[in-house]
Amino acid sequence: MFPLIAEKIILTAYLFSLFSASLFPVLSSFPLAVLVGNSVSLPIPFSLPSAQVQITIIWRRNATILATGNLRPNFTVKVDPSFQSQFSVDPVHGNLNISDLRTMDSGIYSVEIFPLGGVVQKGNITIQVYEEVGNISVVPPSAEVIEGNGLVAFNCTPVHGFVSWTKDGHRLGDNPRYLRSSGYLQIRDPLRTDAGVYTCTISNPFGNASGTANLTVYYGPETPTITVSSSQEDSSAGSFVLVNSTVNLTCLAPSNPPAKIYWNVADNMDRDVPSSPVLQLRRVQLNQGGVYSCLAINQKTELRFRNSRQAPWGSPDCSVTSVQNDSALLFVCSWTGGWPAPNLTFQGLPGDEEEIGASKLQSLLVPPFPAGISGSKVTCLGHHVTGQANCTLIPEAPSGVTLSFQASSDPKGGVTVHLRCQGTFNPVEIEWFRDKRSLIPAGSHYRLSPDKMHLTIWNFTAPQDLGDYSTVCSNPLGTQQTNLTIIGPSISEWTLAKGPQPGTASLTWTVPNKSAVTSFMIQMQGPKQHRSAEEWSTVEVLGATNRSATVIGLQPQTAYAFQIVPYLGSQAGNATQIQTLHPGRYSDLVASGFPGGFRNRLSNHNMIYYPVFTYLHSPVQGNQRRPSQ
Repeated sequence: MFPLIAEKIILTAYLFSLFSASLFPVLSSFPLAVLVGNSVSLPIPFSLPSAQVQITIIWRRNATILATGNLRPNFTVKVDPSFQSQFSVDPVHGNLNISDLRTMDSGIYSVEIFPLGGVVQKGNITIQVYEEVGNISVVPPSAEVIEGNGLVAFNCTPVHGFVSWTKDGHRLGDNPRYLRSSGYLQIRDPLRTDAGVYTCTISNPFGNASGTANLTVYYGPETPTITVSSSQEDSSAGSFVLVNSTVNLTCLAPSNPPAKIYWNVADNMDRDVPSSPVLQLRRVQLNQGGVYSCLAINQKTELRFRNSRQAPWGSPDCSVTSVQNDSALLFVCSWTGGWPAPNLTFQGLPGDEEEIGASKLQSLLVPPFPAGISGSKVTCLGHHVTGQANCTLIPEAPSGVTLSFQASSDPKGGVTVHLRCQGTFNPVEIEWFRDKRSLIPAGSHYRLSPDKMHLTIWNFTAPQDLGDYSTVCSNPLGTQQTNLTIIGPSISEWTLAKGPQPGTASLTWTVPNKSAVTSFMIQMQGPKQHRSAEEWSTVEVLGATNRSATVIGLQPQTAYAFQIVPYLGSQAGNATQIQTLHPGRYSDLVASGFPGGFRNRLSNHNMIYYPVFTYLHSPVQGNQRRPSQ
């Protein structure tokens, strides 16, 4: 009877395998991309042991068990009841069959094979279930904004795949004013160059579709300019024209939409003046000579500008930078916003002091540099019809370069160290090194400021981040290097003395300049305690800038032992040697083998007092803590 049943089971399994092979197509490329509603068969991604070996199989999705049981010799694999409507296991090959796929079925599917007496095998298959891309729309389909005002946003839906944006057929590049998230595109402070047709494309392995939106940016008008042309033109005549010639005055004012142009002419009695960008004067006469101006008005932006003399903004701005691989100096003088353009010239540079009419002047200085250029003033003189102004800079070779640092900690004990490079230099290129290895580009927990003068180290730990830090400051005029060795939290010396009042004690200490410290623990042992590390009581926790503390409320007839422990975040440094304050000897101190004690007169015992403490703070005495009885 049993062999017959076994034959029926084998036959049933064989027929089921034939049926499932046509119902569930086996996909062999990984990861698998599948369309919603379809079916898939996930094969075991490795070879199975011989058919005679008993095999147990487990299928999982992510961490959830889908099916488990014996694959051979008798098929006993059971699918979890909550998945039986959608999942099944091929009794011959062990494939996991999934029908009517949903997006939530995406994930990592793993299979484990446990051969009896053999080695466990495991494999993973990742599937991603996609929906049809569908019809794409962008909302709003069009937008109108004024240049530099607010923001504009487009939303592309539905998102059933990967999103890409183009503008006028070109890929939308990276821009700090663009914010992209899924199908959402936001443009902050839109510029005229942002105007155009934006296309959102949604794509997945089963198709793609696009939607468009149009952005119009209104701008201007810019400050108008007037050009003059004459039928009897003389290029050297400037604004002078011949009587009876035809003169065209063109008012140019970039604007969107085009600005409305109005003219003021020399003849105030002329009321028949057209409002157009080009004013034509036929057979011009002597009484038409004089000042002509135009007014440009943008109906959308509601801005209006007249061509006139406009003073430049503020004063000229001077700068010098290293160029040509740090071999030459480029001096730049800018004075913008004026109409007409100002005249600029450099003083203090070799060569002719050439004056140019422009809002920006550049001068390149290449080796060999003139003697004394480092530390000498270079001045840019600016002349305009409305006034004059200048700016001055001093190019300097690096000198007096130093490194300093400051450590701080957060409530969780994390430490941040800020290193600062200071000195005299202009311009400067700064390279940072850690134990002679370059920190450029900065990575991990290092961050450089844009000017590279500050180095921030996050999650600073000892001893991993202790050691030598150095900088090389350079420009075409010279180079200087400096270094700083950061050591762990430590105290170089400390003193214990009778306090200013009876029953008080004063502690002072010094810290090595290169020691990274964020706090100090003042610890004490009372009369009933023994000197073991476990029995030290922390009297107070002080910040890194403190160098003194006063403890009050001590019992005059009791001896107290003190030590100070420096900390870097939650990492403790070496505690100081112990000093004891003895009863009846508030003027004599004894140090426990601590060299360089209080005026070199510390004995092996000192004096203090301690129950439970409250805090008092004195700007002169340091921090005080009073024991409560």
